[in-house]
Amino acid sequence: MTKSGKNGPKQGSSDPELGDLSARLKELSGRIAVERSERAESAKPPASMQDASGYARGYKLVSEFAAGTLVGGLIGYGIDWLFGTLPFGLIFFLLLGFGAGFLNLVRAAKRMPPAQERLNTNPPPKAAFDDEEED
Repeated sequence: MTKSGKNGPKQGSSDPELGDLSARLKELSGRIAVERSERAESAKPPASMQDASGYARGYKLVSEFAAGTLVGGLIGYGIDWLFGTLPFGLIFFLLLGFGAGFLNLVRAAKRMPPAQERLNTNPPPKAAFDDEEED
């Protein structure tokens, strides 16, 4: 059993069993950074897929709006057919379905991240201001 104190390793000297720990740590950090960047690049969809996802989002928004309006119209027509009040239920529920479809459209649009965040790009640089004021 060794005593701590005089027989222990000196401050500033490297232990031969561990090697240069800071160099190994830097090397490991570098390899981790390279691996993360490679994964980020492979996870990024190609440019054509980014356009397709925009179309898919657009179709989703349009279909939610159209579905709300169509369901409202069908419910109104069904109520009119049952009670014999043809234009009133149809008009009321068509407008109600239109409002519900618009509300769904707004909610779905708020869930989507802004275009800048989706593309993961930096914003364009701001215009430089002139130091001199024009009179």
